[in-house]
Amino acid sequence: MIRVYLVDDHDLIRTGLRQILELDPAIAVVGEASRALDAIRLVEAVQPDVIFMDIRMPGMNGIEATRILRDKHPKMKVVLLTNFDEKEYLIEGLKAGAAGFLLKEIGKGELHKIVHAVHEGKSVLDPSATSILIKETFHNSIQPGKAPAPIPSEKLTTREFEVLELISRGMSNKEIGAKLFVTDQTIKFHVKTIFRKLGAKSRSEAVYKAVQNSLISQKPS
Repeated sequence: MIRVYLVDDHDLIRTGLRQILELDPAIAVVGEASRALDAIRLVEAVQPDVIFMDIRMPGMNGIEATRILRDKHPKMKVVLLTNFDEKEYLIEGLKAGAAGFLLKEIGKGELHKIVHAVHEGKSVLDPSATSILIKETFHNSIQPGKAPAPIPSEKLTTREFEVLELISRGMSNKEIGAKLFVTDQTIKFHVKTIFRKLGAKSRSEAVYKAVQNSLISQKPS
């Protein structure tokens, strides 16, 4: 059973998320909070595996709460939710240790998949969020006096470049495998190798480092 905790200052949003998530028998919503400070205090008792965290809330925001929770409970995965796709939220959220960044308009059918993916240690980014990440990295890379990112010590293969480019488009392992006509396990192996070579711990970090090193396109879409 995957234990999920919901943090949002809107009752209707929490209720809607709970109803959708609990349609999956493998998911249990073990608690809710309308304020970040309450969540930090209350999760200790229920020990959730995954936390859905709103970004904009009265008092402490979701990014600062994510930073505190990840420091106190490193095994808990936090997925940030927002109606706003400003780039500063994405960058700061990833720096705070969030395992994902999703817009609240995400399709209902995707929520179950996201919970399972995050619980398995994967990172999830809304496709539009991935685009914002690439654009922001491109902007930073052309700033005067900006030190270049360290080049990976081990070169990526042609296939790994292809996989990395598709990751940057927000595609899942299954989607990448179908496009390249290989199995999910083969893509999983390539992703693991890409992480090792880039020194990345998540898909979002791999994309970030790849753009910094001009390994994939830096042109804003």
